[in-house]
Amino acid sequence: MKRNSKRLILFGSLTLLMMLVIFLFSAQEGTDSGSLSKWLAESAFGRALLRILPRLSDQGVEHDLRKYAHMAEYTMLAIPAFGFFCELLLRRKVWPAFLTALLFCFLYACSDEFHQLFVPGRAGLFSDVLIDMVGVLFGLMFASLVHALRKEPR
Repeated sequence: MKRNSKRLILFGSLTLLMMLVIFLFSAQEGTDSGSLSKWLAESAFGRALLRILPRLSDQGVEHDLRKYAHMAEYTMLAIPAFGFFCELLLRRKVWPAFLTALLFCFLYACSDEFHQLFVPGRAGLFSDVLIDMVGVLFGLMFASLVHALRKEPR
């Protein structure tokens, strides 16, 4: 099967864009990040989310929203990363693409938490890497399902 360069560039670009978005959110100082979480928790969208999503901890709704944001960011990273590695590995190799994307996202999550060690008011926590990986697994399962259901053009 021939590699589709346009799809490779598209998925690669979306992956890099999502990495940039994650980096920029992680570069926010603790007070700015806290203000964003507070604003989201008080918004209509945030209140609706908090009614639907289960509580994650006793540390407050803003803490829970931050953890859900971690999951959402990494779900949105995993989907194009899977597409990129599928294209790179010529699409026939779904499991290697899945595992490569999983490892890639894990390493990026680790580097993201390491980066946060140097941002005032932020902490790099391995527990956040694990939360990120929940989002990655969700994104990879979704992308794999779409990949499996998609009919190949003949």
